[in-house]
Amino acid sequence: MSVAVNFADDIPVLTYTRPSEVRDESSSGSRSGLGFESEAEPQFPSSPLSKVDDSKDSGFTYINWSKSSTLHVQSITNKWSVLIISSLLVGYITTLIDLAAVWLNDLKKGFCFSKIDKWSLLSPYSTCPTDDWHNWSQIIFGLTGIPSNIFINLPIYSIFAFIFIAGACYVSNKAPEINYSGIAEIKLIIAGLNHQVSQYLGFRTLVYKTIGLVLVVSSGLWLGKEGPLVHVSCCILNLVFNLVYRQQENDEFLRRELLSAAGATGISVAFNAPIGGVLFMLESVQSYFMPTKLMWNSFISATIAVVVLTSFKIFTDGENFLERDLFSVEFGNFSWLFIEFIPFTFLGVLGGFYGYWFTKLHAIYSSYDIRRRVRNVLSKLLKLDVEKYGKSLEVFLVLTVTIAFNFPFEITRLPLQAYMKLLFTDCPEDDDSDGNPAIGAETFICSSSNLSVSFKLIYIFIQGFVLSSYTYGLSLPGGVLMPSLALGATIGRLIGIISQSIQNGIGWGITEECTKSSCLVSPSAYAVVGAASFMSGITKLTMCVVVIIFELTGAVTYVLPIMIAVMVSKFVNDWLCNDNIYDHWLKNNFNVFTSPSSSSITNSGKGSGLSDFVNSTSIVKSKLPDIITSRIMIPISRVRCIELVKSYSIEDLQNQFLNGDNHEGYPVIGSYRNPVSLGYVKKEEIRRQISQLQYDNETEISFQIGSERLPNSVISEQLRDLQQKSPTSTSADPYKKVSIQIEKSLITLHEKTPIVTLIEIFEKLHFNYGIILKSADNDNFEGGNSNGDQIMSGFVDRFLISKLVNSQFEELHDDLAIASEYDLDILSLDRQSTELIT
Repeated sequence: MSVAVNFADDIPVLTYTRPSEVRDESSSGSRSGLGFESEAEPQFPSSPLSKVDDSKDSGFTYINWSKSSTLHVQSITNKWSVLIISSLLVGYITTLIDLAAVWLNDLKKGFCFSKIDKWSLLSPYSTCPTDDWHNWSQIIFGLTGIPSNIFINLPIYSIFAFIFIAGACYVSNKAPEINYSGIAEIKLIIAGLNHQVSQYLGFRTLVYKTIGLVLVVSSGLWLGKEGPLVHVSCCILNLVFNLVYRQQENDEFLRRELLSAAGATGISVAFNAPIGGVLFMLESVQSYFMPTKLMWNSFISATIAVVVLTSFKIFTDGENFLERDLFSVEFGNFSWLFIEFIPFTFLGVLGGFYGYWFTKLHAIYSSYDIRRRVRNVLSKLLKLDVEKYGKSLEVFLVLTVTIAFNFPFEITRLPLQAYMKLLFTDCPEDDDSDGNPAIGAETFICSSSNLSVSFKLIYIFIQGFVLSSYTYGLSLPGGVLMPSLALGATIGRLIGIISQSIQNGIGWGITEECTKSSCLVSPSAYAVVGAASFMSGITKLTMCVVVIIFELTGAVTYVLPIMIAVMVSKFVNDWLCNDNIYDHWLKNNFNVFTSPSSSSITNSGKGSGLSDFVNSTSIVKSKLPDIITSRIMIPISRVRCIELVKSYSIEDLQNQFLNGDNHEGYPVIGSYRNPVSLGYVKKEEIRRQISQLQYDNETEISFQIGSERLPNSVISEQLRDLQQKSPTSTSADPYKKVSIQIEKSLITLHEKTPIVTLIEIFEKLHFNYGIILKSADNDNFEGGNSNGDQIMSGFVDRFLISKLVNSQFEELHDDLAIASEYDLDILSLDRQSTELIT
């Protein structure tokens, strides 16, 4: 409603009109543009706010969870249709990606001329019998040996690799949203960020991401396809969701619920681990939804996708198409010895240090100066435009270095997944039942002495660690999960070889203790434990890593050693650093201020806005000072507010609010003299209501609040303002009345609310902003003035909270001295805060 005042009598008479009537009575006069950047006047939808607010995906805004969940109406049939159809498609597309990536990768090396039942379609190079694999020098010229390897096979290998990476660079330039893993961005979208969902999870992105992923993996770079499969899975679900719901109203709440299941499905098909995929999303992604709800959706979706994937892989492993374990650890029924806890714990320590140094080295590589210098040098040498070709030249340089390090040994030419499976396999003692020698392990890792194998493993780890930490920052689609698993398996195999040599050489009595299954140390088992340790070190995840490795390998007897290594890795990594690789990328690379031209984009340069304080390390939590909200809030004198008493010209609104900043909305108060808190209004709401008016350049606007009952103090101020302006106004109505819809907070926040409570409110209830009220000295819990009105004292939003958590509260350390001046016991009794009841 709006307020109209009649001054015919000595006592003003208030009359109320509906918002629609306010718009009708202001339909006269000429209409002019608002002066936006584009020449054409922007058109705003005339539909209700609930139809457009939360689906708006421009800028870096978050959806209003309380509003979306209230308006959400769910169709069970449509929901399960989306999950089932998308899961089937994820299984099919993942199979195509696996087959295409492996075949193109092995195409660089040659062909297998053996019968189809003797080798696996998913790993031709590593499973083809030695005598039946032909390099390109043999196929073309019938030559073998080192000279033909250098002068024939290496050029052909390099040509194929550069063709693949050129195609990957092309699609990455066409669609930059396909770059990197995608897990970090999906994490933000599920948390509520409107990160250009229609584009980032669109059909074009799906096609380019799939093609780019196949080409990148085929080129041989140290990047994996497992993490990006989360992005691919979410794209598929989003497309199916749009087809089923056909862009219905208020669907952002349900969209994010189903995207959580899609993310779990992506991890499930990546590692053939449906339970591990479900736990991965629950453990790594901050979600608004109840875990039990997400678990059921994710479990059904992951199961269907893995069943489809398995049905294809059954017919690709050779052996006359007999069904086998798809990724089994073939080290017999060995059981571990108690003394092996020492090397298992040591692997956990190495995993924690690996996660720290990988993140640190990646941060050094990803700094703008280093990458800019590399691109500038390459562009100057080749006399090319650095803005157009700089990123591609950097990729070609990394590929050249990778080929130079990978080509000398046959084992380093394997795809990462085939290489890791090789490390998970023990060396056979005898020929197989058909009299044929063992193929993969015998050829690549078991035919040499332990000293030679150890040298190869150290060589692979050093070059893989350096290259993967740099390659992960390139403008290409690719993830870090498989490289971390491969590097962990490499170190694990090395430690296993050393442990086995110690057992065989020293002959201590404690090492001669036998279990019911075996007396031997298994190097392949150490590779499994090392892979789990390194994956935990880079992701800071625990339960899902144990389950993924268990499902991946079937190593039942080694679950406890895996848990020990993962636990130690997590402890060590938490002691060294506070962020995993994805959170580190969000803090340092996502939504950072780049140029003044982006300053008008909503929330531009404010960071991710993601607060994950509950799951932060104990080191971060210990740095949180015991202070109150007034120490961190933005005081009202520095907050740009909409004053209900004040009138605004079109020019003022344009310069000060609509185009003058990157804020998403503004608190609504009576006036700065009497800052009675009335709610919060979004910038899009102001634009929408003004666009429905007809106005000229001299038109002044007075904002009204729908059907809300205004406090008496605000009404009195409005009356006084009208009395002052009415005698000088040439019309009966001195300004246009514009009714705006405001948002009311469900929880009252006060100046003396403990900061830890404030942070947990934002994190657990997914608040986007908070209006801080003044705490009265007379213990009035409403935080108001003598009239009982709620007086605004300051303002906080999720970006401010996120910045504090990410900086580990460094800005607040100086306030400890101020807080110590007060009697903390009295202060705690005087806090007027809202406690969460669970």
